[in-house]
Amino acid sequence: MSTLTPGQRLGPYEVASSIGAGGMGVVYLARDTRLNRTVAIKVSREQFSERFEREARVIAALNHPNICTLYDVGPNYLVMELVEGPTLADRIAAGPIPLEESLHIARQIGDALEAAHERGIVHRDLKPGNVKIKPDGLVKVLDFGLAKVGGASATYKPEESPTISMAATQAGVILGTAAYMSPEQARGKVVDKRADIWAFGVVLYEMLTGRRLFEGEDITETLATVIKDEPKWDGIPPSVQRLLKRCLEKDPKRRLRDIGDAWQLLEEASQPLPAAPMPAPRPRIGVIALAAAAMLALALGGLAFVHFREKLPAAEVMRFQIFPPENKSFAGTDALLSPDGSRLVFEVAAPDGRRQLWIRSLDSLESRPMAVTKDSETSNFWSPDSRYLGVVVQGKLKKVDVSGGQPQMVCDVPGAWRGGAWNRDGVIIFSAAGSGLWRVSQAGGTPSPLTKIDFSRQEVNHIQPDFLPDGRHFLYYRGGGENSGIYVGSLDAKPEQQSSTRLLADGGTPIYASASDPGSGIGHVLFSREGSLMAQAFDVRRLELVGETVPIAEGAGSRGGPKVFSVSTTGVLAYRRDAREPGVISQLIWFDRDGKALGTAGEPGSYDSVALSPDGTRVAVSSEDPGVSGSAPHNIWVYEFARRTGTRLTSSPGLAWFATWSPDGERIIFSSNRYGVSNLFQKVANGAGNDDLVLKSNENKFAQDWSRDGRFLLYSATITGDSQGRGFSFDLWVLPLTPGNPGDRKPEPYLKTEFNESQGRFSPDSRYIAYRSDASGKDEIYVQPFPAASGGKWTVSQGGGSAPRWRADGKELFYISADGKMMAVEVSTTPVFKAGIPKALFQTTVLATTGLARNVTRYDVTADGKKFLVNSMLPAAAAALAPSPITVVLNWTALLKNSR
Repeated sequence: MSTLTPGQRLGPYEVASSIGAGGMGVVYLARDTRLNRTVAIKVSREQFSERFEREARVIAALNHPNICTLYDVGPNYLVMELVEGPTLADRIAAGPIPLEESLHIARQIGDALEAAHERGIVHRDLKPGNVKIKPDGLVKVLDFGLAKVGGASATYKPEESPTISMAATQAGVILGTAAYMSPEQARGKVVDKRADIWAFGVVLYEMLTGRRLFEGEDITETLATVIKDEPKWDGIPPSVQRLLKRCLEKDPKRRLRDIGDAWQLLEEASQPLPAAPMPAPRPRIGVIALAAAAMLALALGGLAFVHFREKLPAAEVMRFQIFPPENKSFAGTDALLSPDGSRLVFEVAAPDGRRQLWIRSLDSLESRPMAVTKDSETSNFWSPDSRYLGVVVQGKLKKVDVSGGQPQMVCDVPGAWRGGAWNRDGVIIFSAAGSGLWRVSQAGGTPSPLTKIDFSRQEVNHIQPDFLPDGRHFLYYRGGGENSGIYVGSLDAKPEQQSSTRLLADGGTPIYASASDPGSGIGHVLFSREGSLMAQAFDVRRLELVGETVPIAEGAGSRGGPKVFSVSTTGVLAYRRDAREPGVISQLIWFDRDGKALGTAGEPGSYDSVALSPDGTRVAVSSEDPGVSGSAPHNIWVYEFARRTGTRLTSSPGLAWFATWSPDGERIIFSSNRYGVSNLFQKVANGAGNDDLVLKSNENKFAQDWSRDGRFLLYSATITGDSQGRGFSFDLWVLPLTPGNPGDRKPEPYLKTEFNESQGRFSPDSRYIAYRSDASGKDEIYVQPFPAASGGKWTVSQGGGSAPRWRADGKELFYISADGKMMAVEVSTTPVFKAGIPKALFQTTVLATTGLARNVTRYDVTADGKKFLVNSMLPAAAAALAPSPITVVLNWTALLKNSR
């Protein structure tokens, strides 16, 4: 085995440094280039056997908070979670560990072993050096590399060292570290989980005494003491002697059979057994806050220490705030409490601009990242047992064990994700924008439709479902038209037979809060109204609202997007504030090349895509209709600069955006989801006449650019679950705009890859296309010939970029850098494409473009490249959009005393 050097790769893993070595091999610090996370890689001195790889993959499925996660297996290496902190051996080296702390550590080791044993996995090498203690006190058991997963016995091979061989995984081979082996293991006999119980006892003995239980001058002598010598009980507290004696029975038939029974053997003592900081998820029966700790938390900026094992007594409402991890910032609006109220999930901005899920136990002061990174803001949701989290990554619904491990595939999502819910029968329901609600088993499979959008009522979406206690009925929001509001659906009704009786008008995102007295059948529906969080009593037996609405928190209402509030079944509420004024976020502002503001176009509003007419006298802009917000309609407006007037071009019940001008400025092609998915339409630019359908198909399509010669339309399309098994992604397509019947127009793919290609723009001579792609792992601007078969590809941006625009003479390209700067690059298209060095012109305040919005371009440039019309966030809106801290409310139901 040769030594790896920094920068060297093992598959997708880039080595950073060596962090340790032992008999089994060398451990390296490395980076997973696909997920941009730090990992530990243990490289063996020999190739793994086929059997080892098979069993290692079984172990990789073992997810538990006290077990180091095994991410991947290579031909001679294991890729593992990087665990910071000292080993238990380091802690013991400092001297005996006090009883309470020893039991605190031992309990977590026991929980890890119990989880492994339940899966039929035996560790076989438990020792202090294979246990790490994180700074927050969480214990991680490492090195299941010697683990046994069933199998027949094998003959002992003298050449296999007890501490080295990773390839030998068959029962009967002497494996493990001699001082911690069970007698049957030392004899090379078949071992089972009782060998781990023996090692557990040896480790606990060593923690309490600070000395080895079995020692010898060499391996042979050590193994002999294991087989023959009896422990000395001096220095062992009487309260744990009974436990240790049962663990250290030399005859495995008399030894404790299950590690989960260990704590029943503890004798009565003055020191109670401490709970592990994050035990394996179990049902919790209530919440009690330590008032003194909470008050201190408020004084220190909102850090709380909460116990979750006792019923919350009648008490005053208590609030505290949770801020992002150090040197991090929140992303998105999620403030997602687990049903048992023990943990909170939120999103943090990753270095590459994406969103990483983090989790925090409310009885801890620390948060930790999860192995999930998302491209866009989409609502996550919990399983009812608080064990799993449902997430959507690139159009695929996945479930993630919050104890650790990689996401597990559930199904493809047939459209843009808009929330989900999970019942105790294993049914998941979710929303795909433009196509109603769907249902699928938690085990995975093909989703089936649950509700059907009624376009005759101007509905555009059914979103954000939440199950009621019976697990058969659910709340959800219907958006679009005068019938918008909260409805009750049923798993037992056909899509077209769901009730059309509105429960609550203009209610925003609904969440059901369970009744404090289950026998009463009266819970509460939480919903947003005019930017505030409201609650109203709800009879779950009659499926009717009762009483009056009660305000819970101002500025905490959802605007029709991801949920900004959540509740547990244990009386805990979490929410984020949204201080934006509805409908007023941005202003169209003219800038020169130095960033000097030259004037504005139109009034402040909620604008999106921006497209100047070819002659520069008008702009077509997508805008949220004035006075409404959230899931309100977006329409295209044409603003004339000379007359300072705006005219609404479309009257869509849903989204109309991505306006693209014809070369003569007489027509506009745009995208609209009025029929479910986003299709392409055309209209005369002065607003006369009807909207003409240009292209209708099963995928969402977003108009990008119209070639200067008028022959082609460039658009992007979302593909979900295609024949290559890809998930949610964007490809660039070209539609020939031939005269005659639109049905004769046959679109062709321009770029169809596993990456996201969007924001395509024809060069003025129509020989090239500039576009945005994340093929390198982050968004950059590229240029390729048109048609693509001509060959060649050039990277234009440096360090990230989006939204390319050409100058009319084709001699300059503009784009927005990753940090929001307007950039300019001198280019040439003859005889072949060439690009110069990007230069920063000025700082912009455009909104980030992620998710479906990654197709949006929020600025345009005049033909001469001297003036830029930028959809700029207003300063107040920019401040309001900065993610607020998460507010946690204990005993929030005390706010409902006037609701009935």
